[in-house]
Amino acid sequence: MATDAWTTSFLASLAGPDLTLPFPPRTRTFADQTIRQTVRLRRGGTAVRLVLSNEFGREPLVIDEIVLSSPSKRDVPVGRKGLARWEIAAGATAISDPVPVTVEAADELTISCFVATRTEPATYLHSAQRTAQIAPGNQLCERQLTKAETSSSVYWIGRVLVDTPAQGPVLVAVGDSITRGDGTTTDADQRYPDHLQRRLPNGAVVLNAGLGANRLLRPELGPPMTERYERDVLSVAEATHVIIMGGINDIALPAMLGETRPSAAELVEGLRTLARRAQERGIRPLLGTITPVGISRIDDFVASGNQDVRLAVNDALRAQTEWPIVDFAAAVADATDSNRLAGYYDSGDGLHPNDAGARALAHAIELARFDMA
Repeated sequence: MATDAWTTSFLASLAGPDLTLPFPPRTRTFADQTIRQTVRLRRGGTAVRLVLSNEFGREPLVIDEIVLSSPSKRDVPVGRKGLARWEIAAGATAISDPVPVTVEAADELTISCFVATRTEPATYLHSAQRTAQIAPGNQLCERQLTKAETSSSVYWIGRVLVDTPAQGPVLVAVGDSITRGDGTTTDADQRYPDHLQRRLPNGAVVLNAGLGANRLLRPELGPPMTERYERDVLSVAEATHVIIMGGINDIALPAMLGETRPSAAELVEGLRTLARRAQERGIRPLLGTITPVGISRIDDFVASGNQDVRLAVNDALRAQTEWPIVDFAAAVADATDSNRLAGYYDSGDGLHPNDAGARALAHAIELARFDMA
């Protein structure tokens, strides 16, 4: 997606509306509404481009008008092919014309879309740890939306590109809800990739390609990591490293979905396949162990045999010597029972680390793995 001139400053791993799981937030349709969303940029520039997705749509997506605001400029129109109105074919993504607005690394970029006629259920990131606002009518240039409701999802926004080349390591963190940051404080940038970003020097970039409830080998929620890997990791042309963590949903969700649980060997091979694919593209992989779930409030995560599979995967990852390991499991485990999250790191469900736990995950990553000279 990016070129030498345009690099990725924000990334979201999107999925479709077809869910069989009961717990993720559902996507929605829109009509005669303003949708205002804010994203945190990782790199600055003098111009930006939006990449919007109708990847999982069955009909064209029509957005009548888009404006964006940054700390330096408000209500800048975002056109495509010289037009204010966007029409994105079913199954497609679309990229905006360059928008002349200066942004800095760590800036918040606010993107407001007006949709006049009814859309299909939106391609989205269901849990984004960001608050979006949805208001009636065209309120694009209003500072405060009236009669607004809120949402925790990101709709349509796949990437924000900037016109600045990479000047340091670019890390993509791919995974499920542990990477995405479920359980951390909304609107506070407390996910583990956020904490890792703060540990790195200026010029380095960490992109979050986490997707809650996502599996490594099978669909639900969204395409499996093995399928979305090209879109979310390998297509980031400037990526230098990928941090891979996944498998807990492959272990736990089959009981909920009436499926057969994959073996530890299948999961290890899936993770190693992602590492090999990265290496073939010149991206250096780091493999992460699966974090503890010994007291999850969701029964399927602690079903009989699950812990044995998780431990076998982690043992195999630690034993291999082809790629570096990040021992996420050890970083947040209880000191007296390594099958459980430490209480200090538990968001309350026994599965997802809280803000302190996400920070511990970030600090488990050795910065010496990245070239930052």
